[in-house]
Amino acid sequence: MYSLGCFPGSVDSVCLDRPPPPALLTDLYQLTMLKAYHDGGMNRTAVFEFFIRHLPPQRNFLMAAGLEQVLEYLENLRFSPQELQWLRTSGGFPADFADSLEHFRFTGDVEAMPEGTVFFGNEPVLRVTAPLPEGQLVESRIINILQMQILAASKAARMVVTGRGKTLIDFGLRRSHGEEAGLFAARASYLAGFTGTATVPAQSYYGIPVFGTMAHSFIQAHEDETAAFRDFARSWPRNTLFLLDTYDTERAARKLVALAPELEKEGIPIKGVRLDSGDLADLSKKVRSILDAGGLKTTLIFASGNLDEHALEQLIQQQAPIDGFGIGTRLAVSEDAPTLECVYKLQEYDGTPRRKRSQGKATWPGRKQVFRQQDAQGQFQKDILAMVDESINGIPLLHPYMRHGKRLKPPTPLEHSRSYAAQQLSQLPEALLSLQPGPSYPVAISNRIQELAEELDRKNP
Repeated sequence: MYSLGCFPGSVDSVCLDRPPPPALLTDLYQLTMLKAYHDGGMNRTAVFEFFIRHLPPQRNFLMAAGLEQVLEYLENLRFSPQELQWLRTSGGFPADFADSLEHFRFTGDVEAMPEGTVFFGNEPVLRVTAPLPEGQLVESRIINILQMQILAASKAARMVVTGRGKTLIDFGLRRSHGEEAGLFAARASYLAGFTGTATVPAQSYYGIPVFGTMAHSFIQAHEDETAAFRDFARSWPRNTLFLLDTYDTERAARKLVALAPELEKEGIPIKGVRLDSGDLADLSKKVRSILDAGGLKTTLIFASGNLDEHALEQLIQQQAPIDGFGIGTRLAVSEDAPTLECVYKLQEYDGTPRRKRSQGKATWPGRKQVFRQQDAQGQFQKDILAMVDESINGIPLLHPYMRHGKRLKPPTPLEHSRSYAAQQLSQLPEALLSLQPGPSYPVAISNRIQELAEELDRKNP
C-alpha cells in the first residue's frame, strides 16, 4: 500500500523544526510552589516518578510513548525574556523570583522505559531525579506529553494486533484535540505499528510516510465522476487511488472500470479505490467483484469511516476483501478510553523516601525499578516492582536516558522504537491481546517496598 497515495519523504526532504513550548506552559501551582521553594531555600535532590494508577477497563495493557518529546522538552527548558517580563508584571510574583529564573535550566537525570515498552498499572514509566524546583516545574508538561502518546499508542496497538498485517493509516488530525495532539497521535500510532499517516508535518518532524489522495469535494467539484477520476489520474499518474462513495459506490466502480482502458493507453494504472461509508463488508465484496470482472484484479481496496479495532475485527471475520484501513476519530481521541489516571509523584527528597497515603491514591515509596520475568518461550510472565538496588530475577525495564540535563545518547530512531514495539506485542500472553477484558497481568510488589511503606506509615500516623 505504500504506492497508494504515499509520500514517504527522501534524503533531500526539507526538515521542519517545531519550536519549543514556553516554560510557562504549566499549571500555576507549579510556579507558586517554585516561589515557596525559592523563599525557603528548598533545592535539595528530589525524585519523582510518572506512572498510571490503573489500566482503563477497556485495556489489557498500555504502551510507552512520548519519551523523546519529554527529553527534548527538558533539554530546551528555559524562560524567555517575554515570560520573565510577564512574571514581573503579572502582579502575582515579585521581581526577585522572576530574576532567579533567568538562568533556569533542567540539570537532572531521567530514567525511563524505552518507547514501545508494554507496561501495566502502578509501574513507573519515567523517573526524574533533580533539584526539587526543577523536578517540580516539569510535572504538568511531562504528564501532558506522555498521556496523549500513551493513549494513542495503546489504542493503535490493539488495531495493529487485530489488523493482522493489514495496512493501517492514521486519518485523525481533523478530529484531534488540537495541532499537537494530531501530530502526537500520528507519531504514537506509527510507533505502535501503523503504516503511516495523513498528517503532513509528521513526515518532516518524525520521518513518517504520509498518505492521501482525494476527498468527496474533488468529485463534487466536477460535472461528473468520470471527469473527476480522469483529471486526478492525469495529475497524479503514479498515485491513483479513487474515492468511490460520493454518489453510488457500485456505479462509481463500473465507471472506473470503463475508464481503465483509456488510462492504460496513457500508461496510468488504477492502483486502488477507497470506500468511506455504508456497509463496508458488503460494498467491498461487490466492488471487488466489479473490479475483477473488469480486469482490475490487482487494484486494491482501502476503507475508512468510523473505524476502530472492533470494526476491523468484524470486517476481517466477515472476510471483507479490504487491503487497508484509514483510522480517524476513534484513534485520535482514543474514544473508548479518552483519559488515563496519569500521576507524577514525589518518591524521595534529600535522600529520604516519601509516600502519599490518601485513600485510593496511596503510592509506593522510594526509587523503583520494574523487573520483567519471561517464560521459556520469551512470553511475558510476571513483573516485579522493587527498589532500584534490589537484586531481582528479571529484565529491568527502566534505563538511563539523561544525566545532568543532557542526553546520554542521540535520539532513538522512531523505526527502532517501532520494531521494539512489535517485539513487545509478540511477547504478550495471548489473553492480553484479545479485545475483550483479559486476566490481570501479575505485578508483584517486593517485600522491601512493602516494609518501607509500613515504616513510613508508622513514622507519620
